[in-house]
Amino acid sequence: MFKKGVLLILFLLLTTNVFAIRLVEPISKELLENDFVGAIVPGQTLELIISKELGRFNSLELTSGLTENFDVSVKDYLESVKIIISSNKNTPKTNYFFSFILKGVSSSESIRVFFSVEESLLDVALLNYSSETFVNNSAEYEFLLINNSDADAIFKIKLDLPWYWLGDEYFGKEYYKEVIVPKQQKKIEKIIVYPRVHGEHYFNSKISMQDNIKEFTLYSKVLSTFNSKFNSSLMGFPFYSISLLPSYFLTSIVSLVFN
Repeated sequence: MFKKGVLLILFLLLTTNVFAIRLVEPISKELLENDFVGAIVPGQTLELIISKELGRFNSLELTSGLTENFDVSVKDYLESVKIIISSNKNTPKTNYFFSFILKGVSSSESIRVFFSVEESLLDVALLNYSSETFVNNSAEYEFLLINNSDADAIFKIKLDLPWYWLGDEYFGKEYYKEVIVPKQQKKIEKIIVYPRVHGEHYFNSKISMQDNIKEFTLYSKVLSTFNSKFNSSLMGFPFYSISLLPSYFLTSIVSLVFN
C-alpha cells in the first residue's frame, strides 16, 4: 500500500513538470515549437486563447515579433490568457512568427509559433440566380457565405434596386446588410425582393468580403396580374425609357381606377 502511494506521488510530480502549453482557440491542441495557430485574411482579427493549465501559469508576455502591420493586445482571464492580433487591409500575405512566455510561480515556458495571412479564405456562392413570382409578391435568392479563416468574418451585401422593391424596412433607403459568419463556418443568407413590374428583369448584387468583392447578376421573371398591367408606370420607372413617360402616366391613371 505504501509503495502504491509513493508511486502515485512520483507520477503526479512527473506529470506536473511535463512541458505543456495548450491552445484552446481557434485550434484546440498542445503547442510545439514553430507550431501553426491559425489563418486570417487582411483586415481580420485573430484571437488566440491560451490555457493557464489549472493555475500552473498566471501571466503571458509577448517576447518577439508582430512589431509591424498589427495591433496586438493581451487580456488576462481567470483560467486563460487571450492574445488579440488585429491586421489591417494592407497587411502583406505571408507567415508571421512570434514568441511568448507563460509565467507561473514555480515555472515558466516560452515558445515560438506562427499564423498566416492569406487571400482566399472567404468566398460566396449564389445558390439560385433566378426566381419566378407575381407582381408585388416576394422573390427569393440565396447566397452561401463561406468563412474558411480562423476569425469571424463580415460579409456586406448590396443590391442595385429602387427602395420600393425592397420591403417596408428599406423605405427611402438602398439595400445594405452586414452578415457575420463565425470562423470555419458557412451560412446561407436569404435575400427577398418584391418586384413591382411584370416582365423579365435583371439586377446586380455585390458581396464584399474584407479585401475581396464578388458581383452577381440576379434574374426575376415576374408574372402579371390585372392591376399590374396598368400600374407599371408607377413602380417600373427605373427599368424603362424616359421617352415613354407620357404613355406611362396615362396608364397609371387607369391603374388607380382599378385599384
